[in-house]
Amino acid sequence: MPSEKAYTISGVKFDDKSGWPIVVLQDSGNGRCFGIAISPLNVFPVLVATDPEKWPDCGGRPVTHDFAVTLTRAGELQIERLVIDRLTAEGVFIAALEVRSIDGEIERLDARPSDAIPVALAADAPIFVADEVAAKVTFYPLDELPYRDIKPEDVPGL
Repeated sequence: MPSEKAYTISGVKFDDKSGWPIVVLQDSGNGRCFGIAISPLNVFPVLVATDPEKWPDCGGRPVTHDFAVTLTRAGELQIERLVIDRLTAEGVFIAALEVRSIDGEIERLDARPSDAIPVALAADAPIFVADEVAAKVTFYPLDELPYRDIKPEDVPGL
């Protein structure tokens, strides 16, 4: 099994240079951070999952990632963890949600990080990044990230 480390989501920022939201992942061991760009059209669930106090919650109704967690629990499945385990030559991150069935088997489900991060957060599942991926990204101290705070006008449809 490839080597990996635990990370936390420290928030969502905005990259004015690319015009894309950035999910900031922070190494739980040393505090270094890197960002994953996600489509402006896919950022809302990540914002709600990372900071539900700041971002609207659809009037108290469950959003897609909450529904996904409820569905897995109803099926007696447990979301064990999220692993960001690949980074393509084109700079696309690829992740997998590991889900445990009632009989204890673990299934790895391929996922886009923009889909899997809100689900993992809603399920209180830990997030890991493969060392192979971490070796290919640029890290920053949290207070030196080259991104600004995201604003509602950066999110289409708000």
